[in-house]
Amino acid sequence: MSKIFDALRKAEKESGFVPLVPEPRVEAPGPQARPIRRLESEFGYLANSIQSCFPNTASGHTIMVVACAEREGCTYVSTHLSRVFARTVGSPVLYLDGNFHDPTAAKTFGLNDSNGLSDVYANGKPRDLSTLIQPGDTDQLYVLGTGTRRVAPAAFFSSGQFMGITASLRKVFRFTVIDAPPLMKYPDAIHLASRVDGVVMVVRYKHLKREVIRKGLELLEGANARVLGAVLNRRKFAIPDLLYKIVS
Repeated sequence: MSKIFDALRKAEKESGFVPLVPEPRVEAPGPQARPIRRLESEFGYLANSIQSCFPNTASGHTIMVVACAEREGCTYVSTHLSRVFARTVGSPVLYLDGNFHDPTAAKTFGLNDSNGLSDVYANGKPRDLSTLIQPGDTDQLYVLGTGTRRVAPAAFFSSGQFMGITASLRKVFRFTVIDAPPLMKYPDAIHLASRVDGVVMVVRYKHLKREVIRKGLELLEGANARVLGAVLNRRKFAIPDLLYKIVS
C-alpha cells in the first residue's frame, strides 16, 4: 500500500482534496475459492470489454451500472463486476452505492451502515474520504456507501461537489463502479449518467417490454451519456448451460 499512499499524498498537494485508502480487509481462504473462480469466469468477459473502451490508463474511470426498473439485477452485476475488477486490474477498485432510495452496500458487503457519500460535505467543507471508505470483501476492493445525511439525489449528482468527489476518486481507483437507481423511476439516475465515464445497462431476460428499454436508452442519450453496452441478466438456455459453453 505504500506506493498508493505516496501517490495520494502527491495528488493531495495538487488538488487539496484526495481520499486516503484504508488498509484492505484480509480475505479468508477456504470455501469461497470456488464461487470466486465461477464469478471471475462469468464476469471476466464483461470486465475485459469495459477495459477495452478505456485504453488510456493515466487516470481512473467511473462506470455506472443501471437498469430501467427494479429487480433487473443491477446490484448483482455491479457488485460482482467490482470484485472481478479488483482481482484483475492490479489497482484499487471502488464500489460506490449511488442508490439513495434503496442502499444495499452495507448488506451486500457485510459492512457498517455508517457515514458515506452524502456525508462528504456534511459541514460545508470536504471531509477526508479515508474515514468514509471501507474495505470490501476482496483484496484491492473498497466500498463507499450512501451515507447517513439526507440529500436531494438529483441535485447532489449535478453539483460541483460531486464532480470534485469523482475527480478525486479517479486519482486513486482504477475503476469506480457505481450502483445506480432505476432509470424510469428516479430522475437522479439521469443526472448521474451525465457525470460518469461510461454506462452499462442491465436488462433482465423477458422482464420488461422493449418499449421500456428503448425509452431508457433514449433518456441516456438525452443526457449525453456514453453507453458502453448492456448485460442480459438471468438468461435461460434452451440446452444445458454446460453444452452451451462447449458449442459457443
